[in-house]
Amino acid sequence: MKNLLLLLLCVPLIGFSQVNYTITVNTPDAWHGNLFFQRGGTPQKPVKIIDSTGTEIFSQNWGMKGADFKVNYNNKLSYFDRQSKGWFIMDSLQNVVDTVYCQNGYIADNHDFLALANGNYVLFAYDPQPYAMDTVVPGGDPNAIIEGLIIQELDANHNLIFEWKSWDHFHITDNIYLSPWNIAHFDFIHANAIDIDFDGHFLVSCRGLDEITKIHRTTGEIIWRWGGSQTDITFTNDYPFTHQHSIRSLGNNRYLLYDNGNHSAQYTGTINISRAVEYQLDTNLMEATKVWQFVHPDSLYTPSIGGVQRLPNGNTLIDFGNLQSLNIGSIVTEVDTNNQIVFQLEYDNGGNLYRAQKFDWFFYTPPNPSWDCISGSCVDPGTGMGLYNDSIQCIMSCNSTNIEETHNANTRLIKIVDVLGRETAYKKNTPLFYLYDDGTVEKRIIIQ
Repeated sequence: MKNLLLLLLCVPLIGFSQVNYTITVNTPDAWHGNLFFQRGGTPQKPVKIIDSTGTEIFSQNWGMKGADFKVNYNNKLSYFDRQSKGWFIMDSLQNVVDTVYCQNGYIADNHDFLALANGNYVLFAYDPQPYAMDTVVPGGDPNAIIEGLIIQELDANHNLIFEWKSWDHFHITDNIYLSPWNIAHFDFIHANAIDIDFDGHFLVSCRGLDEITKIHRTTGEIIWRWGGSQTDITFTNDYPFTHQHSIRSLGNNRYLLYDNGNHSAQYTGTINISRAVEYQLDTNLMEATKVWQFVHPDSLYTPSIGGVQRLPNGNTLIDFGNLQSLNIGSIVTEVDTNNQIVFQLEYDNGGNLYRAQKFDWFFYTPPNPSWDCISGSCVDPGTGMGLYNDSIQCIMSCNSTNIEETHNANTRLIKIVDVLGRETAYKKNTPLFYLYDDGTVEKRIIIQ
């Protein structure tokens, strides 16, 4: 069957709010994707998309909506609504196609959310419960409140298919920073990121515990605990990460995270430093080996917030999201494989960037406003209503704007990655990036 490359046409939007950041570095080696983010603080700030030239191509203030604004694994936008405590899913036509809430009476947390390619959703919630701490430690509060963690996976129809409770696995004294555990309220886990590992199981970043936890996706049993006081894994050539964010699986037991480094000084003998760091795990010897890291030349330290993303061309985007203790604004830095800064955005002081990520994605604008590519096949001419909830569906149905795709036969394909930079096998009808040994990168949507 003929292979076709689908071309999407996008145009920038205009008319934006005042810009209060500066792009200080932007070289040709920076990855060409658009930058997605929302600045924190009050009043509510707009969500923004900046293209590879540094031009704002989208900026809208959605009020209480917009936290963790990103392109998710289902190739649609997702963001959190602080008012309704739910996650919104938006397609490339700016249609909200789904809203997702926790089940069983729990309230979704805004730190992270997965919208998977198979239609499932993964989200988590904090679960505060009364706990008689006087039965745990001398002098403990008999009326203490402890925050547990709930992880839920829902199917595409929002049916609960998996639920995990930290009460069955973690203990309050796992968090040694709270010793002697005699306060009234314990946010002792503070989960802030979740991902799916290469073998399909969950990875959770528990900032309060300095721990990455791997959880079996069907039984709920803990596969391993890495970092913190209960670690199963030792560090062979590195000091432990502390109060980390943004755990991401790179495949084959390689992991990327943002180490806030709140307690790094006790290991380095200098000052606290934040960094992006990549590890290779040996799950037979239960050892973690550092294979890469980036520390900003200005010795940036973020006591909270921050993130890291591996890009499809091998570059790494790091969000130094909270630098107010240094009296400067958030800094987003992209480095190449040699740790050379190829892109940098610097905000003015005040407010934080919880996350900033790049994606080769933008809203679709049809060449004809009616989408009438084949006798109105994308719009019902009688009602004017769209027959498809996503632009890609429309174009694939119309079978237009397609061309033959070939590549130089003298180059060798190194790997294929998805829109989030994760190595993947070939998938039909899915946007993928093909990386070749001559340094070229192709974006393809192969229609079969």
